[in-house]
Amino acid sequence: MNSFKLSSLTAALVFAVGTAHAASVELYGTVDTGLLYTHESIDQSYAGEKSHENNHSWGLASGTNTSSVIGLRGSENITEELTVGFVLENSFNSDDGSFSEDGIFFDKEAQLYVTSTFGTLSMGRMGALTAGEGTYDIFMANGDAMDGGYADYIGTGYWMDRGIYDNMLTYQTPEFGGMTAFAQYSFGTSGDDALPSRDKERYAALGVTYAVGNFSAVAVVDTVMKNRQVAGGYDANIDDAMAFSVGANYDLGFMKPFVGFQYGKHEQMIGGVPSVELEDGEDYIGDLDGYAVAVGSAFAVWGGELQVSAYYADGDGDAYGYSSEGIGAVKFDTKRYGVAVFHNYELSKRTSLYAGIGYDRQEFDSKDSDGDKGHYEQDSVQAGIGIVHSF
Repeated sequence: MNSFKLSSLTAALVFAVGTAHAASVELYGTVDTGLLYTHESIDQSYAGEKSHENNHSWGLASGTNTSSVIGLRGSENITEELTVGFVLENSFNSDDGSFSEDGIFFDKEAQLYVTSTFGTLSMGRMGALTAGEGTYDIFMANGDAMDGGYADYIGTGYWMDRGIYDNMLTYQTPEFGGMTAFAQYSFGTSGDDALPSRDKERYAALGVTYAVGNFSAVAVVDTVMKNRQVAGGYDANIDDAMAFSVGANYDLGFMKPFVGFQYGKHEQMIGGVPSVELEDGEDYIGDLDGYAVAVGSAFAVWGGELQVSAYYADGDGDAYGYSSEGIGAVKFDTKRYGVAVFHNYELSKRTSLYAGIGYDRQEFDSKDSDGDKGHYEQDSVQAGIGIVHSF
């Protein structure tokens, strides 16, 4: 009896895999686990009071090199010129088995797409053109040697504040003369489908890539239409964020230099600064103008790829805190800069080793409506080693 059950289960699995193969459905994934060391030195002052702290952490970490993910993707050829497909991808923490995002099963990507001779239309949850995430990662892939960086402080965190958004439409044209155009619109970046448009954050972008020979370039203009329904009521004076991003790279064979630049207005943060902690019933809206630039290169050395990067971000403007008691305004002047080195060594087509180290400095000065001044600076060093296996 047990033998019969085992044989039946085996036959069912073989049938399922065979059926999935015939339907062009693929189960795939990546597991990234390693050791990560982080040191943070923080000095801050406000209204004449000063403090200092040192933080150290060391242990297993997931997703230092690339996110640990498991996903399904598939497609069906309806006609010779029409294909319908999907991508469903979940990220998880390989060091403890937990989901990376609570309450979102397919947090990395959940899209249905249609491809024809007129291009590709995708619908669902996916990364913005400048987010460095997913199918439509065009800015960082072309303008950042580290494609968004690693962990918290290894060449990461300095680009404008963009992410993976819900309710997204993305259109990609066919390639023509080396050029491909993209358009995106999110009806609500974080769900809330039933709310009126003014009560939810939305996103829109236009982008183009150009590739000829060993040269590639990208340009994107995008906007985050902020939620104007804040604690204490509706504020029609909140300005939408807008950024212009350009990048390029050239493959010389032994090295591939990259350069990327962004300029943003009315941004929530510049270079990830400031990071604001909110109490229940409070909202934060940033209104910062500034820029970010990164230069780097990838080198084919030591049996793999060595990536080096240096970056700088600078911004200033106002930030507003909303609560039931009213609106508080603070002026900010922010900076962030750093350098990073990362190496990937391929053991096989599916398995690689990595090691990296980065230095990052964040600082900002503030002045509130009462005239009290604040200063914050943080120096961080992060180093990691690990292994990545894909299936």
